[in-house]
Amino acid sequence: MRGDREKVEWRKLIWSNYGAPKWLFILYLALNRRLSTKDRMAKWGVTSNLTCPLCQVEDEDIDHLFFACMFTAGIWKKLLAWQGIQRTGGKWHEEVQWVTTHMKSNTSKANVYRMVMAGTIYHVWIERNNRIFQFKQRNEEFMIRHIIRDVHGRGTHYGKIGNRLQELNVYP
Repeated sequence: MRGDREKVEWRKLIWSNYGAPKWLFILYLALNRRLSTKDRMAKWGVTSNLTCPLCQVEDEDIDHLFFACMFTAGIWKKLLAWQGIQRTGGKWHEEVQWVTTHMKSNTSKANVYRMVMAGTIYHVWIERNNRIFQFKQRNEEFMIRHIIRDVHGRGTHYGKIGNRLQELNVYP
């Protein structure tokens, strides 16, 4: 009935993720390149201003927004360090490739990483929309604390994930 379809590599990012459903929905749209970024809206004739609202330097597309933008790259770098992951973040497709190869297990570290990624994508998208539509701006430090607080709020309800989160500092 469902037919034979190829399984996508990133399926564990969605289906094995303890993040909030709204985080997972935005992550799903991002993974499928379906978020209404400015480059997509320009193709529809909705906007002519392609400048990224977060860094005000480059044109916005999904690869820039996650994590080539100076603003989001800084957030992601600090969130990786908070988790004890010693590597520099890459562009969107590189991050997706890295997580699908290195964080596909069911360990608490992998589960926390997937939650942090989903939470970051969601909160960056909300910040982007707030800057465009409500003219509100939050700084990088606030965003990092907000993401960590939300991940702690979600993750403490799950045994081994809660234990892993207790090892990590709530406010780095």
